[in-house]
Amino acid sequence: MANVRCLQKLFRLQKFVLPLTAQHCGHNAHFHTVKPSHPQTQSRVWTRNYAKDTSKSGDGATAQTGVDEFRSREEQRERERDAAEIKQQEETKEHDTQDEEEQTAKRAKVDEVRNKILDAALQHVPQHGWTRNAIVQGAEECGYPSAVHGMFPEGGFALVSHFNGRCNAQLLKHLQGETDNGQREIENPLDFLVQAVRHRLEMIVPYKQQWPQAMALIAQPQHASTALAQVLTLVDDICYYSGDRSVDFGWYTRRIGLATILKMTELYMLQDTSPSHTNTWEFLKNRMDEAVQLQMMLAQTEGMTHTFQRSFNSAFITARNILGLGYNRN
Repeated sequence: MANVRCLQKLFRLQKFVLPLTAQHCGHNAHFHTVKPSHPQTQSRVWTRNYAKDTSKSGDGATAQTGVDEFRSREEQRERERDAAEIKQQEETKEHDTQDEEEQTAKRAKVDEVRNKILDAALQHVPQHGWTRNAIVQGAEECGYPSAVHGMFPEGGFALVSHFNGRCNAQLLKHLQGETDNGQREIENPLDFLVQAVRHRLEMIVPYKQQWPQAMALIAQPQHASTALAQVLTLVDDICYYSGDRSVDFGWYTRRIGLATILKMTELYMLQDTSPSHTNTWEFLKNRMDEAVQLQMMLAQTEGMTHTFQRSFNSAFITARNILGLGYNRN
């Protein structure tokens, strides 16, 4: 009885499925309604007739064609998706590039306005010192409202930093002209160093009375990185154009030594009342001579030389790494 019920269910399933299969495959399946006297006979007849009709209609080839079409369609869709993603990435990259260019252009305009105001503000330093008031005066002189001083959150140090940067750039241009952009050999490097430091310190003379205030701003911890970067860049430019292209341990020692002499002479100049600061320039020359003699003495004691140089080198390298500075010259 169980077998009979299974065959009856299979027969009912046949009536539902086979018309759909025939319609999907694109041919009319012919099914013979056979009513054998025994259910097993009925099943065998149906199976034989369905296999025969399937063989005639080429259903296997049709199914394979459908699979190929499906696969081709999916591959095409995948290619289209990839192309769309690539296009979107290119559009995003182009948009980012445009945004970056716009931001760069905006920063350039802001820097131009800042430099214009600070250049004008330097004329008011003798009266107002290195303060926001001098910046406000410079802004109004350039036709900007006094509220524009908000562009300078560093306050008076922004003016000091601008002045040092401008003076360093002027000295660099001077050194390049003196040495044919570093191509001409210097006959007396020591004298070249003395004259370069003197030329740089003479730029401070017009602001000598207000310079202690500038030094106080430079000494503040929040301004130390910018101030130190400017000093290290300055002494490296002077050493480079003096002909110092060595890569030995003395490279760092000479630059630290020159920076020390530079700051010592700067302090001495503030207290010098001699005509045209002759005592200051004599002090500078003596310190340079002492530095050369000290280097010669240390060269005679190898162990002490290495210890001394390592101390200076470590300090210079640490400062350079903290500031992210590099001194690769072409």
